[in-house]
Amino acid sequence: MKKILTAAAALLLSVVWLPTATASTTHRVGIATYSLGDSVFELPPSADGTPAKGELTAVVHYPKDLAGHRYPVVLISHGLWISCADKQAWKDQDYEKLDAWPCAKGTPEIPNYRGYDYLGTTLAAQGMIVISISANGSKARMGQEQDEARAALINQHLKMWQQLSTAGGGPLAGKLPVNFKGHADLTNVGLMGHSRGGRGTLFEAADLHQKDWPAGVRIKAVIPLAAAEPYSPDDDPNNPELDGYRITNIPVGAFVGTCDGAVRGNVYDYLQANNKQPLYEWTVRGANHDFFNTQWSPSSGQVGAYDDAPADCKDQRMSEPQQRSVATAYTSAFFRRYLLNDRSGMPLLTGAVRPFAVNVKVDQGVGSLR
Repeated sequence: MKKILTAAAALLLSVVWLPTATASTTHRVGIATYSLGDSVFELPPSADGTPAKGELTAVVHYPKDLAGHRYPVVLISHGLWISCADKQAWKDQDYEKLDAWPCAKGTPEIPNYRGYDYLGTTLAAQGMIVISISANGSKARMGQEQDEARAALINQHLKMWQQLSTAGGGPLAGKLPVNFKGHADLTNVGLMGHSRGGRGTLFEAADLHQKDWPAGVRIKAVIPLAAAEPYSPDDDPNNPELDGYRITNIPVGAFVGTCDGAVRGNVYDYLQANNKQPLYEWTVRGANHDFFNTQWSPSSGQVGAYDDAPADCKDQRMSEPQQRSVATAYTSAFFRRYLLNDRSGMPLLTGAVRPFAVNVKVDQGVGSLR
């Protein structure tokens, strides 16, 4: 019965929200990677002045038909998790070794940024250049300092892509197998961050920090995926502690899992107090935290991968493929709407149709374009 229901949901989804995703509009997808080094990016200074450096590494999913096209860009930032695939250290729960950056010689890194390849492939097939960045080195900072580090890292990647697309120059020149000059539209950027990456993208896109965006870059849509909530001492949505994470002028779509054992993911309430653009919250019944990232999911066989759902979660659990299907559907519909101006997924985004067990909140914002 479950297989029948899943197939029916997939069929309904294809009919309801992807009427334009036909063979004529689906792009063949290429994959490229770049790494400029593990200790090449200077993190913003900590309060005590301790220096730290991180990596400039990413995987890129892109439409192969670049000629004659200028595609929007989606940047993905993974969450806070162990960096090094040390099986013995995991057995011993030795986080000094697991969290080291760079990893000890002979110990492979955990490519946390490759955990969203399923999203990259789908979005690229729909006409977006998707850059999933590695942020393992950012754990040298904690609290809001880590959010600052993640935002600075995002800005550095966006700056490099702006230089590459505008003039074919910058640090990425010659580092990729295809010529992206003129093909990446950095005035039309979407951000998606998972867990602490979600909190970092909220910080990056907040009204207060938009002045820090690189020249020629404009962020048009943000998805906090099971995001770690910004700290606030009370439930006042206007508490000044939240100002550094407050987005009022960009559409935001947030995911919450009812079986998430890591975070609450509640960012809707404080954002709703002041939003002037559409705001969505999709509460996915039975979704945990880790299955959104394939590297963190048990089927990967990766060191440290596990099912984080609490044993007492009363909702019927989603499988790994089911949970990622939900993420793919809503993420695709959201970015198609706000980066490609394709409204075909609005019934899904607003909850007018619900092929999955998802509760939807929507606030279109004051004077929004809907």
